[in-house]
Amino acid sequence: MNCPQCQTANGPGSTFCGNCGTRIAAAPATASAGYDAPQGYHAAGGYSTGGPQGQYQPPAGGPPTPGPSGLPPVNFDHRRLTRTDKIVAGGTFITMISIWLPWFSISWGSSTFQDAGSASISGTTGHGWLWLEFIVALALLAYLAARAAWDRLPFTMPVPHSPLLIAGTSLQLLLVLIAFIDIPYGSDGVGLTWGAFIALLAALAAAGPVVGPPVRSYLDRRKATGGGPRSY
Repeated sequence: MNCPQCQTANGPGSTFCGNCGTRIAAAPATASAGYDAPQGYHAAGGYSTGGPQGQYQPPAGGPPTPGPSGLPPVNFDHRRLTRTDKIVAGGTFITMISIWLPWFSISWGSSTFQDAGSASISGTTGHGWLWLEFIVALALLAYLAARAAWDRLPFTMPVPHSPLLIAGTSLQLLLVLIAFIDIPYGSDGVGLTWGAFIALLAALAAAGPVVGPPVRSYLDRRKATGGGPRSY
C-alpha cells in the first residue's frame, strides 16, 4: 500500500512507511508492549542513531506531529505541477526579473555638441509602481511552489486554482502593458529598449495558457448561439 504522507509504495501488511516512518496501518493488538523496529528507527517519523538496538515503542498519539512551523514536511516534486503551471511559473519569473532590466533609453543634446549623451533606466526607475508587478509575480511563484512542495496544500485558498492563475497572470500582463505604453518623462528623447520587450513577451507567455482557453471557449459559444445583436 502507498504511504499517505510521501506516497512511497510499501509491502502488504506494512505498519509504518519504510521511507518516512508514517503509520500506514493499524498496529496489531499484540504490539502494544513494543516490538523491534529497523535499526535506528525513531518514533517521531524517521531514523536516528539513538535507542538500544533499535527497540521501538509505538507512539501514544497517532501519526507524527508537524514540525516547529506547524506545516507538514515538505516533499518538493515538480511533477505535481501541470504543464500550464510550469509555463506560468517560467513566464512569471522572467517577467519579475525583467522589471529591473533597461526599459527606457534617454538621449539628450545633439551629436554636434559636447553635452550630448544617452542613458537607460529600468522599468522600476521609470515607473515606481511596477513594484506592484513584483508583488503579484512573487505571490504567483510562492503559490506554485507550495503546490509542488505538498501533495495537498496545508492552507485553504479562497479562489480555485484556474481562476487564481487567470486573475494573477492577467493582472501581471495589465501592469506590464500599461508600463510599456506609458513612456515616462514624455516622448521627446525617450524610447523603449530591450528590457521592456522581454517583460511584455514573458507576461504574454505566462497569461496565454490560462487566459486563452476561456476566451476561445467564450467566443465559440457566442458563435454557436449566433452572438451579436438580434434583428426583430
